[in-house]
Amino acid sequence: MLICLACYGDRLATLLESATELRFYALPLATDCAELSTRTAAHPAAKVHQAITLHNTVRDSGLDALLELLEAEEAGVLLCGGLTCCTLETLRQSGVRVVPWIGGTASEVAEAWRTDTLHTMRMPGCAGCAKRRRQRGCRKQPKENADMQTGIIAVTSEGPQMDSMVDPRFGRAAGFVVVNLADMTTTYIDNGGSQAMTQGAGIQAAENVSKAGAHYLLSGFVGPKAFQALSAAGIKVIQDVEGMTVGQAVEKFRSGEFAVAEAPNAQSGGRKAGA
Repeated sequence: MLICLACYGDRLATLLESATELRFYALPLATDCAELSTRTAAHPAAKVHQAITLHNTVRDSGLDALLELLEAEEAGVLLCGGLTCCTLETLRQSGVRVVPWIGGTASEVAEAWRTDTLHTMRMPGCAGCAKRRRQRGCRKQPKENADMQTGIIAVTSEGPQMDSMVDPRFGRAAGFVVVNLADMTTTYIDNGGSQAMTQGAGIQAAENVSKAGAHYLLSGFVGPKAFQALSAAGIKVIQDVEGMTVGQAVEKFRSGEFAVAEAPNAQSGGRKAGA
């Protein structure tokens, strides 16, 4: 059977909506062979069966076009990054087996599928896991508490330093200071590419933050499309963070002064709601 990987470049797209290529692999299901050794001997490597470059992203092409391609290639399984619950439900109702919230290069993910190790490719802060915890009635999990002390957070910033001011914008922020709370090491993501985009800046910024492995995003205001993209990638959003340095925002986060947002606080186009 064929499995389909929704890719951007040589990696699985962080968000299904941003995928620009579908790579199909002829690999057995985990239940097709009783013994892994037998399957490994029969299929010594995961190789691309076919790759289809899309004219637009999945978002711009639409789900119907994606479903038509999957049906035409007779793909039984779709492996992808983050996606909304509505998109997931639509795909599953159409008969597609979806394995979401997977990250890594296409070859790594295909090999993980072949060797029954796909669980090692789960994206950080997997949205599906969080959803299942909520369904079990758990209001606050130990992992969430641990993330506040040892997780990875991204803060929209006007500069690369901890004493730089928080940039209240998300999609068109100057950049992101990514902080690993376990050892307080920082890296900086320049957001200049998203700033230059006429459309889709928030979705592109969300993909950049997700690739950095962030569990939380701290910003001033986040629009609906960007909020959806971040949530689909399993990243929790904290809004209304303004008028302080990145370092001050990090300390407030660690002390539990911020609440995770339930909905975006900005309109489409980056205008703050009510402004």
